[in-house]
Amino acid sequence: MDEVGRDAPAGEQRLVTVLLTLAVPAEADAEDAAALAADAAAATALQVVHAAGVEGHLPVPGATVVRSGPHPDLRQPWTVQSLTPTSARLRDLAGDVVEVPRASLLPDPLDA
Repeated sequence: MDEVGRDAPAGEQRLVTVLLTLAVPAEADAEDAAALAADAAAATALQVVHAAGVEGHLPVPGATVVRSGPHPDLRQPWTVQSLTPTSARLRDLAGDVVEVPRASLLPDPLDA
């Protein structure tokens, strides 16, 4: 079935993004984990279009995050609006929007 509940024609494919969190040995890196996940998916007859390793917290649009840094104002909650591979667009409670490096984001401790 497609996104609106209709049967998809036989043989038609659609892309589905799956986020997966893996626990790996300390000596492994994120790319090792991505390769293992891609191998496992291929073994189940799934076609892996792209696999990438991401270390640590992975924010998603709609999630609440805080920004890292020594300034107390950075610890206010922000809502993730959109993501690129290297940055995130955030909105605060007052409606202000900023774009920051993804590496500077932390999970909101009150949301955990």
